[in-house]
Amino acid sequence: MHERPMPELILWDFNGTLLDDVAYAIGVRNRVFPRFGLPQLSSLAQYHAQFTFPVRDYYTRAGVTEDQFVAVAQAWMAEYVRGCASVPLFPDVAAALDAFAAAGARQAVLSASKADTLRDQLAQAGIAERFEAIWGLSHIYATSKEEIGKAYLAQCGIAPERCVMLGDTLHDAEVAAAMGTACVLVARGHQSHAVLCAAGVPVVRDLNEAVATLLGRKTG
Repeated sequence: MHERPMPELILWDFNGTLLDDVAYAIGVRNRVFPRFGLPQLSSLAQYHAQFTFPVRDYYTRAGVTEDQFVAVAQAWMAEYVRGCASVPLFPDVAAALDAFAAAGARQAVLSASKADTLRDQLAQAGIAERFEAIWGLSHIYATSKEEIGKAYLAQCGIAPERCVMLGDTLHDAEVAAAMGTACVLVARGHQSHAVLCAAGVPVVRDLNEAVATLLGRKTG
């Protein structure tokens, strides 16, 4: 039996949490980076070892120089957007959204993606209408989403302690801590289970487990 209060607001990360885009992101990198004399990735483990926020730090780990950063980031985004409509949601997304809605929780998306790209992807996936708000950044450089998260909480009128951030990276846990909300991390996205455990928050395998953790029951 769960002991925490029922959440009033679920703040969803998008990439790697709702959208199953890790393999796609690796493919984009392997097509783009060689254009700049940079090596391809050989495995998911190598990607997990390098990926971090902000994306500038991830690129530095990957060998991108300061002089290259803007050009590489722009080329990566152009390649990502070119085929992203074909990237699927995780198969348990609909059931999780339904479970939280049935429990009376409000739901919003809080992403470090560029806002217009994010809205397009949610619309293409057929779930944009499931969220009362969709928040992304104004640029492509995937910096922190902490400030937009704080602004949304101030606007929506729900106490931070009644909100939960659902994500797949340490940055999601950092944003949750800055906002004063709870956090649950799903270990099948852009960072590994071992990395996520350092956050000191619940780490689950999928959204069925996330629902069970937060609502005390599974989706099916």
